Amino acid sequence: MRNILPALFLSVVPLFTVGTAIAGESVTFAGSTTVFPFMEKLSPLFAKQGIDAKIQAGGSSAGFKATKSGIADFGMMSRELKKSEKPFVEKLVISRDWLVIVANKDAPFDNITHEEILDLYTGKTKSLHGYKLNVIAKEAGRGTKTIFDHYFHLGKKAGHPIARDLVIIGPNGQAITTVAGDPQGITYLSYSAVEAAIKQGEPVKMLTLDGMAGTPENVTSGKYTLQRGLNLVYKKKNAALAERVKSVLATDEARKIFLDGGVQPTL
Repeated sequence: MRNILPALFLSVVPLFTVGTAIAGESVTFAGSTTVFPFMEKLSPLFAKQGIDAKIQAGGSSAGFKATKSGIADFGMMSRELKKSEKPFVEKLVISRDWLVIVANKDAPFDNITHEEILDLYTGKTKSLHGYKLNVIAKEAGRGTKTIFDHYFHLGKKAGHPIARDLVIIGPNGQAITTVAGDPQGITYLSYSAVEAAIKQGEPVKMLTLDGMAGTPENVTSGKYTLQRGLNLVYKKKNAALAERVKSVLATDEARKIFLDGGVQPTL
């Protein structure tokens, strides 16, 4: 696979760090770049409750590893825990997000089918409706990739080996920038990340999947099923701290932050 990801992104040590300016108990959240912007916006609410949130992004798997090792108090994960991971942490579902297929705004199509996605990501074809495409995938360890591969049964074990010449990217921002700058780019991302990018004027668009738009209404009704939970994981010894965090996330202010960001709060 062709990897354009700098080595820094592959490290458990994340690229982005955000902290509050108000003194309080220092609590570290690390992991998913999908969860990261929400936790960043929630930092002032945590500060009001005496929690000085240190927020670091590096991917869901990195978040789990940081929590398991004790480097982080909470791991931010945009995928489910693997069977091998479950014995080490507890899970708190803080909201529900969903994935959408995203293309450059100039792409001459607005819909993609399940079969066409399989053909593109297994390398069976490199075009759609005669339009050549540069197919982009997430790097290993990203929650978005785990959900996408599972949903479309991609991978050698699932019977659909992934093409080895895909463009590999890391954080959501890098994916948006790549597709926005490439008229032939196509990838998959969280709805919240794409919605924010479109509002900011990025030249990208969401494709319908088998004729169904990935809108909040269609997700709520169950018509659009490519969705996932956004989670915080923590060790049992931090159960009391988790209750404090949960109480903040369940407030009307926190729920509004989730809703404004395009995801559905669950607390």
